[in-house]
Amino acid sequence: MFLKPMQMTESKLPFDEKRYLFEPLIDGHRLQLSFIGNKATLYTKHHNDVSRQYPELLNVPAVQPADFVLDGEVACINPTTGETEFDMLIERFKLRKEPAIRDAKRLMPVHFYVFDVLYYNGIDMRDKPLSERKQLLQQIVENNAYYEQLPYVDGAGKALFDFVKQSGLEGIACKRKDSLYVAGDSGSWLKVKNPYYNDLHMSEASGDRNGKTFAEGKIGQIRPGISVYA
Repeated sequence: MFLKPMQMTESKLPFDEKRYLFEPLIDGHRLQLSFIGNKATLYTKHHNDVSRQYPELLNVPAVQPADFVLDGEVACINPTTGETEFDMLIERFKLRKEPAIRDAKRLMPVHFYVFDVLYYNGIDMRDKPLSERKQLLQQIVENNAYYEQLPYVDGAGKALFDFVKQSGLEGIACKRKDSLYVAGDSGSWLKVKNPYYNDLHMSEASGDRNGKTFAEGKIGQIRPGISVYA
């Protein structure tokens, strides 16, 4: 089952707003998991089946038997540095031969950051508010070495954006808590990019990080519903 994804509108400045929740942007590509009849299928936002490319994600850490469709972002983690690397993800994405994919699973593992649930046990969740979908998501999958529910903060967009800039991450997503899941761009989801992000990656490519880090572990320091600095 594939459901057309909701998109984000780019915005200039971070903001604080109690009607919104805020998430870090992940340096990866959009991924949708369809888990129906105990079978996992992975799709890109363009409805391309990429199940073969990411076999480590086919063993879904479901809390209990259920049918569901999850939305999120997949990123590639450098096992040596623990950092997300987009070029490495593209390399994974392009692999087609089974032996190469098996080796890549060990050398270039991917991580699925889940942020929404679109369908659950026969119920279309897209017409439910985001806040309700987030609550349900906590009951569907557990975090493990390959899956993680993307953390968010409630109302504190500016604080999260400061954290993102200090951590060398891509930016933040700003989502209305009452937003329904609408295919395409509805204006209820915004994204604010870190203006220094591209410069940081250019420095990384030249071997000069200037003390910055793109560690995947930074994401884990954000906790739902509390200050990012708590």
